[in-house]
Amino acid sequence: MNYQFNSLHCQTTVNPINSSVNVSRSLNTDNVQCNFFDSENVQSASADIGESSVQIPANSDNVSYGTAKTPDNHLKRKFSSTGGYPTSPNLENGSSGYSQSSKPCPIAGEVFPSYEMAVQSYYDFASSTGFSVRLGLTHNILDKETGQKILVMKRLLCSKQGSPNLILPPTNGTGRKNGVSRCGCLASIKFKRIDRSDKWITDSVNLDHNHQFTTSSKIRYLPINRSISHTFKILFSSLADVNVPVSQQAAYFSNQLGGPENMGCMTLDMNNMVRDDRIDLKNYDVDLIVEDFKMKKLENAQFFYDLVKDDEGRLKHLFWDDPTMIENYKLFGDSVTFDRTYKTNVYSMVFGMFCGVNHQRKTTIFGSAFLSNENVDFFTWLFNTFKQCMGHPPQ
Repeated sequence: MNYQFNSLHCQTTVNPINSSVNVSRSLNTDNVQCNFFDSENVQSASADIGESSVQIPANSDNVSYGTAKTPDNHLKRKFSSTGGYPTSPNLENGSSGYSQSSKPCPIAGEVFPSYEMAVQSYYDFASSTGFSVRLGLTHNILDKETGQKILVMKRLLCSKQGSPNLILPPTNGTGRKNGVSRCGCLASIKFKRIDRSDKWITDSVNLDHNHQFTTSSKIRYLPINRSISHTFKILFSSLADVNVPVSQQAAYFSNQLGGPENMGCMTLDMNNMVRDDRIDLKNYDVDLIVEDFKMKKLENAQFFYDLVKDDEGRLKHLFWDDPTMIENYKLFGDSVTFDRTYKTNVYSMVFGMFCGVNHQRKTTIFGSAFLSNENVDFFTWLFNTFKQCMGHPPQ
């Protein structure tokens, strides 16, 4: 095999003794990295191609040749199937035809010691094959002796099972608009409990996927393969406490683990973890501030506070006033303004202050409040609460 390279043209001639295929294509120099075409790599690529039966589609105009970022053995994988995607297998006697899966698929009649092991076996197969799983039908029975429900059947579906609702118009709201991913895939597996024991059996398996799987290089992006371990959560939280940005955390751990593919999660997952922790912190902080206000009320009966929570127990409005503010209002409350910020805090709540001017022409505060929104009902509640605290409106 002879290779000829220059800055604008790449020509490959295959020896007719080994193959009857002649390939001659022009490549864009932007897509070719010259450091690949050294003597060692060319010989390696030549040996790999010579040993394998490579067939290049005649109508393929976008053939990707190896570069420094794509090793020689990538050429074998590149043309292993049409388009580079694994295809749906043909099952005979329950055996799997998934060439890229490194985990076996549970077969009908296979028994597992526990429910967790049964489900995990299918999750392992799906994660290595290139598709995600979601929960399907569940069946429970009532135990007459204990009165508790017992799980006896669980069905797991492909994440692309079902059809998207393209007839009804989208609902109003601020929900995230995701792309349509469901295409009516029928692949599924059903597990059943054996009598009342802890053992489970694979009742039926359907691996008839009607879509292409995720390629090997992108399997790690599937939700089924992304998770943050408890140890990583502690490390991420420790770095977040000292104000290290998530992007820098991801870059650091990616470097320590040898690349982002070894992290087991994405920067998006880390941002979502920070968001969830912040929500939990909000609820915790609300309880702390209410306890603090109760203690202040016990120490001084003139301390005033009032709050409103929603149906889920989350804080909606909060107003408080200490004795000094109340006394200042009695002296300088002839003119009052309400000044508010625009959600500049981590809780995404509006902070507002009732302000006035004292005898030295300096700003004095008459009260403070947190609001979760700015509409007529919220401001009506706030002004009525302020008047209740002070006893009278500004005069």
